[in-house]
Amino acid sequence: MSVAVVVAVVVAVSALWGAGVASDDPVPRPGGGAVVPAQHQSSTTGPDDDAAPGPDTLRELLAAMTGSATADPLDLAPGSLLVDREGEDDLTLSWALLDTDDGRWTGSADAATTRFEAESTIKAWLAADTLRAAAQAGRPVTAAQRADISAAVRASDDDAAERLYRALGRDASTARLDEECGVEVSTSRPGWWSYTQITALDAARILACVRDRAPEWPGGDALLADLDAVTPDGRSGVRPALPGVVVEKNGWTLHGAAGWNVHCVLVWADRTLAVLTTYPAERGVEYGWTVCRDVAGDVLSAS
Repeated sequence: MSVAVVVAVVVAVSALWGAGVASDDPVPRPGGGAVVPAQHQSSTTGPDDDAAPGPDTLRELLAAMTGSATADPLDLAPGSLLVDREGEDDLTLSWALLDTDDGRWTGSADAATTRFEAESTIKAWLAADTLRAAAQAGRPVTAAQRADISAAVRASDDDAAERLYRALGRDASTARLDEECGVEVSTSRPGWWSYTQITALDAARILACVRDRAPEWPGGDALLADLDAVTPDGRSGVRPALPGVVVEKNGWTLHGAAGWNVHCVLVWADRTLAVLTTYPAERGVEYGWTVCRDVAGDVLSAS
């Protein structure tokens, strides 16, 4: 499909999406409310009950417009699939949806460019890199390492993560993301894992890499079980809307007057969703979790 046609499709989808939506079968939104799938409605009314029904979802709408039976929101260019929370006052929001099978992705316009502190999302990689190091050395993961991995991942324990990070050579571990996962990261404060600088697309690719690579290394299954069992205070509330086994590692930190960073990253089946946010301190951590749920709801309803 040519660039001109893609642009035309995106413009038309945006116009139709904004023209009106309705649903007789809203999709539950985690944490309350409902996500209403886009539904094409005729602008006229009349007695023609035999008229063919319009497409029910954005995927079907794209298929109808492009003449393809397989149109997918992941084929849309970044910035084309809008979510309600984008543009909210004093909210910096970036998100990415990744197909873990073929690498296609979509997201906010800045999903591959705007960088955030990784916060605790990077703990999933520190845990996986510990497994990799053990495999490379030809030895099992020690009991102490297993305990630190579980604590760092399930309970987001900072001290446990710090021990893993130091044993791995500090920033040498995050530098290995390039070789192991094809993700090149930077840091705004060397020697501090939480200050690893990532984009929303980086976050999606890192957790997808952890999910896919962990079974290659000793203790990989236990790590994935940890990532499927984070404690309630570290959950975004998105997981109940996702099918099957879910890998989740979020990050949340209050940086004083600079405000909150709250990031949500989840992998399921062949998809990864990363939502990264920064906003004023007075809004509290729950505001960030709500943004994550709302973005996930909008994206899932379009898929």
